[in-house]
Amino acid sequence: MTDALPAPLLPPLRDLRAELAALAAPSAVLLLLVSRRDCPYCLEVRRNYLAPLLREGDPRLVLRELESDTVEQLIDAAGQLQPIAEVLRQLHVNFFPTVLFLGSGGRTLAAALPGLDQAGFYGAYLDGRLQQAQAAALVATKETL
Repeated sequence: MTDALPAPLLPPLRDLRAELAALAAPSAVLLLLVSRRDCPYCLEVRRNYLAPLLREGDPRLVLRELESDTVEQLIDAAGQLQPIAEVLRQLHVNFFPTVLFLGSGGRTLAAALPGLDQAGFYGAYLDGRLQQAQAAALVATKETL
């Protein structure tokens, strides 16, 4: 018998444009984990930090995962089918894991959170960026009214 549990899964990203268009409210945030299947740090971020957020079910927060080594092509924010390497270039991702905070139209709401801090501050960094992203989404919503 093994004590290892499978990693909680985040819904996969297949169409970035559709996810951005489907944000329930203009003030919603798309939190995107860009990962690799063979990345133990990605597993830790998914299991210990993002899966609990998913279970909370905040309607202003949409969580998705782009497992970059299992997808060959993806529809980007402009609606174009692109090779995954091009999508990663567009998103400025070159390190795994990277968590992105995106708003409607694909705008960046907070700085990306690359890597995993083993010193124990990752949860605080994630919370801070998420608060920053939600505040930026609210400001953008008010500016468009």
